[in-house]
Amino acid sequence: MRYSAFGKTHVGKVRDHNEDSYYVSENGGFFIVSDGMGGLASGEVASQLTRDVISEFLGEPHDPAVPYEKILRDAFSRANHRVRCMLEEKPTSKGMGCTCVVLAFHDNDFYIAYVGDSRIYLYRNNVLKQISRDHSYVEELFLRGLITAEEKVDHPYKSSITRYIGLADNVEVDITSGPVANNDVFILCSDGLTGEVNDAVIAEILKANPEPGDCVEQLVQKALDNGGGDNISIIAVKVEKKKPGFFRKLFNW
Repeated sequence: MRYSAFGKTHVGKVRDHNEDSYYVSENGGFFIVSDGMGGLASGEVASQLTRDVISEFLGEPHDPAVPYEKILRDAFSRANHRVRCMLEEKPTSKGMGCTCVVLAFHDNDFYIAYVGDSRIYLYRNNVLKQISRDHSYVEELFLRGLITAEEKVDHPYKSSITRYIGLADNVEVDITSGPVANNDVFILCSDGLTGEVNDAVIAEILKANPEPGDCVEQLVQKALDNGGGDNISIIAVKVEKKKPGFFRKLFNW
């Protein structure tokens, strides 16, 4: 399996600093977007620390017998512990935390792990699907049938998240996995994109720009054109499953 990836972050048009962080590891087969919160430099510190701890841990060799899901949970747990320790060391950072989404490839499957309202999408066969779930107050209302999908868009509490790294001593991580198909495109993003660009437009841009670099540039520009009210971070990852070589195919190796 081969993949190409491209990531970009932009401060947007309103904020005076960027609290987002991202990480692209084509060799390691994992990708991270983290969106900080807490004001001043606190959010930026949390997102960078989370990115660094998770990327370092996932980049280490691991026992093949250990389920990859456990490795992902341990990575998030370590990041949460580091952020919580920083909160104890610096009481002025009260409220500091971050969302985080991770995409990783392992044994020809994809794995996603996430906390908060940053998102991961899968674009397959010209259909875009959100494969993460927002950990937010508005999403909980929607799942309980108390509001409609249309009401979610402009709900006054749409930015109120219910889970994030740094919230508590233990972090609850959602993990999903599945098989990879040829030409799959995964999008990891902070809410600086999804707050300005709806899913239908994201799908249109993906259809017109199938390569990761072009896709990300167009998505960032669209978010800016629509207001750029928050920091914008996006990674696009395109998968190309390796075709068997001639002799392997001929002899069914």
